[in-house]
Amino acid sequence: MPSLRELQLQFAAALVDRTSPSRDISLADGGLATYRRNGRANYRKALAATYPVVKRLTGVPFFNAAVDEFVVVHSPVFGDLNVYGGCLADFLDRYAPAATLPYLADVARLEWAIDEANRAADTARVPDAVLAALTMVDPQRMPSVRLLLDASCRIVESPYPVLRIWRANQPDRSGTEPIALDEGGVRLLVRRDADGVALESLSDGEHAWLNALAGAATLGAAIEAALAAEPAFDLGVALRRHITAGSISAIVDR
Repeated sequence: MPSLRELQLQFAAALVDRTSPSRDISLADGGLATYRRNGRANYRKALAATYPVVKRLTGVPFFNAAVDEFVVVHSPVFGDLNVYGGCLADFLDRYAPAATLPYLADVARLEWAIDEANRAADTARVPDAVLAALTMVDPQRMPSVRLLLDASCRIVESPYPVLRIWRANQPDRSGTEPIALDEGGVRLLVRRDADGVALESLSDGEHAWLNALAGAATLGAAIEAALAAEPAFDLGVALRRHITAGSISAIVDR
């Protein structure tokens, strides 16, 4: 006889597997179908809250079908659906019906970054203290220090104008304004400040620099990455901008 854990796993699988419910589950077909319908409705609702622009771009039937398939492939492992759906962008990259919408996955990446920025832990923003700490670093050690980004910071890159697409599909916009997909891509910093989530366009050098810092690179390595991407990268301007805005939250010198 299957153990309780095995039965629970079979039941969870049956809720998302529309083709092969387990024979060991003794619920009547009608009861299991009800659980499945309720489960699908919950997943659709949760992901629609995280990805409203993706839903608007595709329409409700397409979005619901994609979510249903996504849940089969990426079953949730936590009970909190508010933090579920981070793999949707990668799923959409491979989802055949979305092939005619090549920008859709990157719109999903932007929406997930916004969601993560909203949920990130609050950290104290003290630009003056960060600047003071930076001035105290021995110049010879400067290349080896690390600059920590605020917990809410996320970096998004796309060859498509996903920021314009996202803005054009906000509730107060019609979503019908013409946008050429070949008009240029974006490099964005997504972060939370006192007014909510901020979306900032980045230069090539800033993008490479912040990306390196986000990956725990030293300041010296991050500067090299920035200069490789943009020879005219100005470290002083970047430091002032991102320390003042609170994007850089601390200096680690060890």
